Amino acid sequence: MAFRFNILADFYWETHIDKVLDALSDLGYRKYFSEQYYGSSLEGLTVVLMCQDPKLNLKKRIRLSKNEKKIYLDIMLDLTHFIAITPKEREKIVVDKLISEVPPIISKYKLEDFDLVKFEKDLKNWMSKIL
Repeated sequence: MAFRFNILADFYWETHIDKVLDALSDLGYRKYFSEQYYGSSLEGLTVVLMCQDPKLNLKKRIRLSKNEKKIYLDIMLDLTHFIAITPKEREKIVVDKLISEVPPIISKYKLEDFDLVKFEKDLKNWMSKIL
């Protein structure tokens, strides 16, 4: 079974998070992760990069769908900071947050045969290509 990894975003247009998503997609992360096998207990991961006005008081969402065998999670980004920085700095922050936040969230769930060590290694190796 192929592993489905999606990185989406909900963002204020001036942050240009879409350019980061384009850069990640251009590297072919979806294809790479779909060719990996990490076990049958988790078949997918959807990350939403949230970069909205702090006045909206949005809370970080994390959810495991046992039926779909997927984890859905938000990564919160600082709107004011993202408007002021360069495209390369945006990419670095997103990649650093993916590498530092996703594996610890997955590890909180009792997934009987998920190979977190392999996933974390693949995530670090693959995402570092963008830097």
